[in-house]
Amino acid sequence: MLIAGSATAQQSPPASQGPTTAPAGGPDMDASQGMKPGQGMHHAGTRARNMAKDPASRAYMQSMRTMNQDMRGKPMTGDADRDFAQMMAPHHQGAIDMARVELQYGKDPDLKAMAQKLIDDQSKEIRQLQDWLKQHPAKPTDGR
Repeated sequence: MLIAGSATAQQSPPASQGPTTAPAGGPDMDASQGMKPGQGMHHAGTRARNMAKDPASRAYMQSMRTMNQDMRGKPMTGDADRDFAQMMAPHHQGAIDMARVELQYGKDPDLKAMAQKLIDDQSKEIRQLQDWLKQHPAKPTDGR
């Protein structure tokens, strides 16, 4: 069920639009960051107006905004390994933040257990990614 929402958000555009690259920061990206034409501020504003104003929804949205901001703050280096480690840490932190919202507001015991497991597992993975980054310092580039 949770995976289906992600899959829907990442579906390919209709064939008439041709291939596109999904924005690295997620669905809230603007045109300068990879958003398709017509999905600018108006689209985001409509979604915000239609979104429930309950505390859990606001907390989920804030966690996604923070994650997207943190991911956009990591410059791409051209080193696939380094870029992966740098991007996955804030991605995992976003998942942890969302899992904490589930623990605070959720009612289903199975989902709450899954949320706690996610926090435990992804906290460990963040530490592993950070350790890898420390053990593999960025290589200086020419001209910088």
